[in-house]
Amino acid sequence: MGKKPVLAIVAALIGISAIAVGVYRWQGSKGAELCQVCGRDIPKQTAFRMETTHGTIMACCPRCAMHHIVHHPGLVRQAWATDLDSGHMIPAESAYYDEGGDIQYCTVHKSPVERTPMGIQMRTYDRCLPTLVAFTTQNEAEAYREKHGGRVLTYDEALEDVRQQQ
Repeated sequence: MGKKPVLAIVAALIGISAIAVGVYRWQGSKGAELCQVCGRDIPKQTAFRMETTHGTIMACCPRCAMHHIVHHPGLVRQAWATDLDSGHMIPAESAYYDEGGDIQYCTVHKSPVERTPMGIQMRTYDRCLPTLVAFTTQNEAEAYREKHGGRVLTYDEALEDVRQQQ
């Protein structure tokens, strides 16, 4: 084989590689923001924002964020949960939460049972479960509970529940 065909092949491989890298970066830039606690996509309806002494931390849901708050006491200065009904960020400490409802927002695409080459593996622990969603008022949280189950908690009660789950 002469030099020209080899150079053409090398040039083609370099071009293909450059295109692949560009597509990969473009796909990543348009993708969903990832939870800085568990690495999952952040659903719009359950996003949770924490202002810390080191900057802003985004979490996929209140439960994931509360794990971070419990494991890093004093780090979070202010926190906002997304009201499930309106989609607006609300102060997390004044929100009411439904815990354990029948809709899983963070884990909707993750099966609790996974078939592996070694047999069946069951998910026994997930930081985002039981589901915890926020509401501006207790009445809104109660209405959700009546429809989807669970129990209504204040911020402090939800934090205590996360502590107990450890």
